[in-house]
Amino acid sequence: MGVFNWIFIFIMVIGFIMIIVSILNINKYNNATPISNIDDYIKKMKNTIDQADLAIDDLNLMSEEIFKRFDEKQKQLLFLYETIEKKKNISNNKFDIKIGEDTSNLNTKQKYTSSLHPMASKINELYEQNMSVSEIAKTLNMGKGEVELIINLGKDSL
Repeated sequence: MGVFNWIFIFIMVIGFIMIIVSILNINKYNNATPISNIDDYIKKMKNTIDQADLAIDDLNLMSEEIFKRFDEKQKQLLFLYETIEKKKNISNNKFDIKIGEDTSNLNTKQKYTSSLHPMASKINELYEQNMSVSEIAKTLNMGKGEVELIINLGKDSL
């Protein structure tokens, strides 16, 4: 076979490849969205983006609220830890109340304990009104264990 035959075959193969590629491109354009519907699709995309923005804003607000609650709980835990350490130090110093001892100092101890936690006075007030620990916890949006600990710490200071 001569050189011209190879060139002819090579050109024919390239021609067939170009025909196949053009047929595939025609199918792509046939499946494309008509120009008249593009405005509708743009509006739908804008609505979807707006809804996504609203969802992101809601998630940001929710995360801020969660962080605020986390910070509050962390502060309460730190308070409880400090209170336990102070109680441990007091018990290590062995302060014993004897019968007949002046009890005017006891009220200051109770006030001191109550002033350590921002909710301690409210908890003691509700507890003195014969509310249960569960009711106090629900009312003040606190954990039962936390309420019990504050009540017991208040009792221990007496």
